[in-house]
Order: sequence, then C-alpha cells, then structure tokens
Amino acid sequence: MGVNAEELNQLQQKEFLQALHNEKIKTQSERADYTKSKLAFVIGLFGLGSLKIGAVESHWILYLIPLVAIGYDLYIRAADVSIKKIGAFLRTNPGTTKNEKEWENFSAKYRDTIAPIANTLFTFVVTIAAAMYIYALEQIKNLFFWSVFTSWLLVFLLIIVWMWLTHREIVSKIDNNNPKISDS
Repeated sequence: MGVNAEELNQLQQKEFLQALHNEKIKTQSERADYTKSKLAFVIGLFGLGSLKIGAVESHWILYLIPLVAIGYDLYIRAADVSIKKIGAFLRTNPGTTKNEKEWENFSAKYRDTIAPIANTLFTFVVTIAAAMYIYALEQIKNLFFWSVFTSWLLVFLLIIVWMWLTHREIVSKIDNNNPKISDS
C-alpha cells in the first residue's frame, strides 16, 4: 500500500515542525551558553586588566571589555531573534496544533522583558566599570587622552543603547507582523 500525496505532505510537515522545535531548543541552549561565556570573558578581562607584573601594566586590556560584551550581545540577540521567528512561524502555521498556537500567542503577548534589559544593563555597567577603573589607573593626564577616553566611552555607550533599541524594534516587528490564524 503506497502513501498518497496528501499523507506524504502531512508527514513531511510533521517532520519539519519537529525539526523546527529541535532548532528552537538548540538555539535557546546556545543563547544561554553565550550569556555564560560573556560573563566569564568579561570577568576574565577585568582580572587580566588589573594585573601588574613588574613594570608591565596590562590595564589596556580593560579597553576591550565593552567590545567583548557587545560582541557577545550580538550573538545573544541573534539567537533571541531566531527563537522569536520560530515562535512566530509556529503561531501562524496551519500545521501547528491549537494548544501550541495559543502558547506561542501567549508567549508573544507576555514577553520576558527582564532578560533583555538585564543583558543590556550588564553590558552598560561593565563598560562604565571599565571606564572608571581606566580613569583611576590613568589619572587622565592630558587633554588628548581625556578626549580619546571620553570618545571611547561615549561611542560604546551609544552602541549599547542603539543595539537595545534595535533589538526591541525587531522583536516587536516579529510579534506584530504575524496575524493570528483562526482555527475555524
């Protein structure tokens, strides 16, 4: 007994949705791993930046802290957007069960706002902390260094705020551009 085209299509759709679920779970795990790695790298850079072995000072490493934190934020946000896109697809796909659609709609309506803010706030705080530590170590001796230091700090703070606003806008578009499909 052969499988007709409709049964084959349903089987393929079921397999695709299962693969999509697996991808979502994998991406959620990757996002968590990126967050843990970000914390470890930033703490490590603070530790290295505070070392002074003989005449060698390594506080210049502190300038990399915002760059590393922002780099990880890009990966974290890319994973987050991927997860949200999968959820939006599942919300609107006719092959998705009613319960799953309801869950995805509920999740989109009541998004966790603490995690994205906490991630951004952490990056913001470590940037300020690195700047304060650099300022304390350098004692800002001349106008040139002061202007470079201030520019460095301002650029990174603006990038952090811009990334947060952009991410919010992208998530909002994902949530709002996917109308609910009726189950009638």
